[in-house]
Amino acid sequence: MNKTPLVSIIIPNYNGEKYLPLCLSSLLKTKYKKFEIILVDDVSSDGSIKIIKSYIKKSKNINFLRNKVNIGAAASRNRAIKKAKGEIVVFLDNDTEVKPGWLGELLKPFENISVGATCPKMPMLQDKSRITTAGLFLIPHTGWGIALKGEKTREVVSISACMVVRKEVIEKIGGFDEKLAVHTEDLDFSWRIWIGGWKIIYVPDSVVYHKFKGYEERARLMNATKSFVYFHINKNTFRTLIKNYELKSLIKYLPIAFLIVFGRGIFVAVRDKEFSALIQFIKAVKWNIVNFRDTLKQRKFVQSLRVVSDDYIYEKVMTKESLVNIYRRYYQ
Repeated sequence: MNKTPLVSIIIPNYNGEKYLPLCLSSLLKTKYKKFEIILVDDVSSDGSIKIIKSYIKKSKNINFLRNKVNIGAAASRNRAIKKAKGEIVVFLDNDTEVKPGWLGELLKPFENISVGATCPKMPMLQDKSRITTAGLFLIPHTGWGIALKGEKTREVVSISACMVVRKEVIEKIGGFDEKLAVHTEDLDFSWRIWIGGWKIIYVPDSVVYHKFKGYEERARLMNATKSFVYFHINKNTFRTLIKNYELKSLIKYLPIAFLIVFGRGIFVAVRDKEFSALIQFIKAVKWNIVNFRDTLKQRKFVQSLRVVSDDYIYEKVMTKESLVNIYRRYYQ
């Protein structure tokens, strides 16, 4: 890798007028200067376009792509990847604020050819004293992520709120799975980086603030319902496990994932007298049946990438906690 590679920073945007000024203003103060910004607007209905155009006037480094129809975060990123000129690609959410030295620190680990991606420490934008993620581990039963804390460099998986990846790695693993669309598509992407034999490194000296959002706020920002969030997380769970696990692991974990997602639907129905989680479980199962042939095709591709075993990935970046402890610590 060149000592000062060109970096392409990709930002998908949908109705982000509330966050874009802070995000773009902080990016333009980045100490590492050899970068381009590719903004992809996914048919926003707010004032995003006006804000983006005002920043284009301030910087020649900003490129603007505008989708004709809403295609989701995964497809928007894939569209931008095709336009990216950089040797290194950054995926960044619009609800972030970067510190001036963030990018230079994230590039340092790439001196090691085994490193495929890096991610920063991410304090909460609305409360900068609280850390939302310091990388993540995967839950082996579901492929969901649990946020880590701490100041120690380590091997992790990453979310796309801020993730730095070699472009050659992206091209090798096939970009984002557009059928996953939103919510856990980045965890699937990270998992495939590990399957392909590369490492993802958490860099605590790089700081990017990120707006923490729960189910309700994520749905509101997408002009969607909580059911929309449940559906995508549920369908993505099954498709991701089927694609990414070796057969022995798939036989072990897919039935557990089925029970967990079904159980959550029952739990929410009993606790809240609200049936959206259960209904979306049924719809997610139907979706996976309809798309099963495509999922098997993608499984064949992912397994062709495999350089390391599930056991290796389990030891490196999957939590060893019991499901009971995971629920008590992260989901109660």
